[in-house]
Amino acid sequence: MAADWSQLPKDLLKLISKKLDSEFYQLRFRSVCSSWRSSIAPKNHNHHLNLPSKFQFPSESNNSNNNASTFPLSKRTIFLVTPSPSQLQTLNPWLIKIGPDSRGCSCLWNPLSHDKQLPIRSPQLIDFNQLSVLVLGQEFVIGDFHSESYNSISMKKVVVCDTLLNGNHGSILLTIHISGKLAVFRSGDEQWTIIPEMPTPYSDVCVFNGRPIAVDSTGRTVAVGQDLSLDLVAEAVFGGDTKILVESDGELLLVVKYLSCVTQQTCDYDADGIYQVGLYSVARFVVFRLDEKEKKWVELTNLGDKVLFLGKDCAFSVSASDLCMQKGNYVIFLNDVDRNIFLTGLGINVFCMDKCQDSPLFNFPCWSKLFWPPPEWVGLR
Repeated sequence: MAADWSQLPKDLLKLISKKLDSEFYQLRFRSVCSSWRSSIAPKNHNHHLNLPSKFQFPSESNNSNNNASTFPLSKRTIFLVTPSPSQLQTLNPWLIKIGPDSRGCSCLWNPLSHDKQLPIRSPQLIDFNQLSVLVLGQEFVIGDFHSESYNSISMKKVVVCDTLLNGNHGSILLTIHISGKLAVFRSGDEQWTIIPEMPTPYSDVCVFNGRPIAVDSTGRTVAVGQDLSLDLVAEAVFGGDTKILVESDGELLLVVKYLSCVTQQTCDYDADGIYQVGLYSVARFVVFRLDEKEKKWVELTNLGDKVLFLGKDCAFSVSASDLCMQKGNYVIFLNDVDRNIFLTGLGINVFCMDKCQDSPLFNFPCWSKLFWPPPEWVGLR
């Protein structure tokens, strides 16, 4: 006789619900049946707790400009939609980012881009109750991509950390100001606060173990406190051109990207002169793991089963087995050079750590099928 899952003890249901670290998983939990839904109260997953509905871009001026443009904060979620276990050998999974645009309409997005919507006939319905879904990460974006006043260089990646502020539930927003300094907005604040301390410009931010984390261009990594203090997380790792933080199965990784100049373009500057613009491609990646006790980065010689995805405003890790791939040790990244030169395609490249080799996504059919168009079994075509 089959077990009656609706009769599970409430204490057990509460214990299960505490293990669900995503609002999506908790929503699915509450949708199983009425007894499961009533066993736990719906949680407020509004990441705008005590925050304004719109934000100005951070400014080093202490005075708030009432005439400055403001932009909404949007949250998007990155999903890996997988076929049933019996079909894993024949059907490929689908990697997609879903979230609102600046008008509040739900859209499909290139998982590694913050401003590239994917075309789809509407209306369409994705019934996640009928699909196996993994939540891989979240992305927060401040901006109105249809507005002429939006300037993408004014705002970099934004992360949101839920915490207790003065005994109340609130949120901390962390980003990097155009100057390279850290900018923080806490629940109850009226404007962004620029943290003046900056030995070198900051390169990336993330949330790890419930704390907002930032890394500068040398690899020196700090945690931002509620009082805007900076606590050392790891000493510097010199070398490379860009530092990127990635959380992977409870560990914090540092990805160091090395670039090489592939071409020079000469452009007219004004009547008196010209300037040259260099186009760069990825030469290699080096990955480090955080040793929290020693406060240092330890180089990894192999990623094992892991595949790292590096996007414009997000970075996440997935096991090769979840992707239905035979092996890991790859870095999938958004190639800004190809994306700027070629107006078609997703602008994504695949870097094989074993061979230290970088290739366009279309050279790997197995990887290409992860992105777009969606597989037929999802039912969107």
